[in-house]
Amino acid sequence: MLRAGGTKHHKELLAPFGLDATDPGFWAMGLKVIEDMIAELETLEA
Repeated sequence: MLRAGGTKHHKELLAPFGLDATDPGFWAMGLKVIEDMIAELETLEA
């Protein structure tokens, strides 16, 4: 994806991974990953 350097549309870049940026679930999944990372960081700080 990085090698494409902005030469392809996001739909074209995400398709091989079965991802669709127009699907709200795509964003919910991404936010869940970030939420889990924050929770892990908070655990490490304690």
